[in-house]
This record gives sequence, C-alpha cells and structure tokens, in this order.
Amino acid sequence: MISCDKLIVGPWVAREICGSFHPEDSQAIGLDRGGKIVAGVIYEQWNRRSIVCHIAVRGLLTPTYLAAIFHYPFVHLGVSKIIAPIGETNRTSVRFVEKLGFKLEARLLDASPDGSLLLYTMDRQACRYLGDRYGKKHLSATAA
Repeated sequence: MISCDKLIVGPWVAREICGSFHPEDSQAIGLDRGGKIVAGVIYEQWNRRSIVCHIAVRGLLTPTYLAAIFHYPFVHLGVSKIIAPIGETNRTSVRFVEKLGFKLEARLLDASPDGSLLLYTMDRQACRYLGDRYGKKHLSATAA
C-alpha cells in the first residue's frame, strides 16, 4: 500500500539514510507492507523546475509504487528534473538509482563525510515509469 503520510514516511527515510527530514518544506511517499514501511522517498527543495529526492529501500518495489514516486514530481509538480544526491562510497545506492535510470551529472569533491557527493539526475523524458507499463497501473490503483 502506498502511504503519503509524510510524518511517518519522512522520518523513516531520514533514519535509513542518516539524514534529516523537515516536514514543513518536504513531502514523502512510502510503500507499506503489513503496517511496516519498506521503501520511501523524501522530496525537498522544489523550485518549480527541479526537485531533490532521497530514497530508502528495504524491500521489493511494486510497479504501482514506482509509478507513484515518479508521477508526483514529474506530473503533479511538473518538474523537468529530479536530483538524487548520493555519497560516492554508497555503492548500493549508486547501483540502485542507476538501475532506476538516473544518470550521474555532477561530482562535488569533498562534499560528503566520506568523500565526494554524486548528483544523479533524471529528466522527465528519460523516465520510463510514466509510460503505459507503469503509468496505467498507477492510474488504475489511484482510481480504485
């Protein structure tokens, strides 16, 4: 089940990524299985053109969830780019966002506690989760 309760999902993601969550300036979408969050995304720093996201995953993602987490920024907010900052030593997260389709756009030297901060981005036109395969599942799930 998809959860948009940012006061539950946001702190969970922040704990998973060793980050912080500011509910007044952020939004969050989570994936709940049996009352337990197994995935979540925090969105922040929306400037109408782009948004920053932080992703945490501890279980399998569903096609409906994938559609929802990309529908929100690209369709609902209308951004053209999502930015995912990841510490260079976090190889698991790097592989995960690359598998989702994010591309490395910039490296900020010495900007992370363990070295460089990598800025991965995804443009709306490169997002495969908005098309028929995922998008229809999202629309039919939210209409029910």
